[in-house]
Amino acid sequence: MATPTSLPATFVAGNVLTAAQMNDLRGAFRVLQVVRATDTSDRTTSTATFADANISVTITPTDTSSTLLIVWTNHLISNLSSQLSAHLQITDSSNVALSGAEDARIGNGGGSVASFSYNTIIGYAAPATTSAVTYKGRWKLNTATFSATLANATTTGQMFALEISA
Repeated sequence: MATPTSLPATFVAGNVLTAAQMNDLRGAFRVLQVVRATDTSDRTTSTATFADANISVTITPTDTSSTLLIVWTNHLISNLSSQLSAHLQITDSSNVALSGAEDARIGNGGGSVASFSYNTIIGYAAPATTSAVTYKGRWKLNTATFSATLANATTTGQMFALEISA
């Protein structure tokens, strides 16, 4: 994969890129592939420790220098407590959280009504491999006294893996 190594360190007005520099840019920082997984089942948790949310995506990078953006969208319904917050994360298959997706806290809006939230969590990975890698969603509550539901039957939960060229 081409990288923009021949580009000037700085640009000033009037700079014109050479043909070689333009060609270097053609292959850099492009989305090479997108893989999508969906989840259409509701699940409820009342655990205060991270557990699998039963959604994962597997991607096989085409180049060891590629980076990955992992995006997880979901719909969370919490019960009738203003004290409840859910914590979401994206991890690799060994449960190591991805950069940017270590612990996204989703809080109830307060009051005594159920809280509904649509969430998007984005993580970054640089696996340095061309072997298949799997990323998954995990979640927990701040206290095991309450419960929350990932309501995917009515609004499908999705996870995307985007491979970005170096």
